[in-house]
Amino acid sequence: MLCQRCKKRDALIHLSGGSPGFTGHKSKHYCRECADTYFARTPGMNSARDLIRLSDFYRSKLYDELESEFREAFDNSTSEACVRGSELMRRFLKKRLAEDNIKLNSDGFDMLLHDFFGSRHFYDRLDRIKAKRLALSCSSRERRRAGAG
Repeated sequence: MLCQRCKKRDALIHLSGGSPGFTGHKSKHYCRECADTYFARTPGMNSARDLIRLSDFYRSKLYDELESEFREAFDNSTSEACVRGSELMRRFLKKRLAEDNIKLNSDGFDMLLHDFFGSRHFYDRLDRIKAKRLALSCSSRERRRAGAG
């Protein structure tokens, strides 16, 4: 289905009477660019903008890269560490989206950023990393004890 506004690109965003913030009776079908314009210009629609999310596959791929390149991004041991991790993740996501030629306005980027480190997926990953660190810490203590005995 083509975008009903530009009639050039595939419609990827579909709004209906059941969509948050949508009060019209007719369905609307937009490409990403035209949906961005619609959301930005329609009062009350910015609350519906949180519907923009990263796919599970893409988010997981980004977490894998982030974990291998910037392990400190998953450090939330102190308030300062959280701030540093958040800023690192912001820069990382902006760079990766640009490399993948994903263009967003600031609202769109903020929604994806919120999804990137505000979702349960982030906290699931954080818990797995903490469990790995704990297991490594325990095994190294056991090796030290075994070597001392």
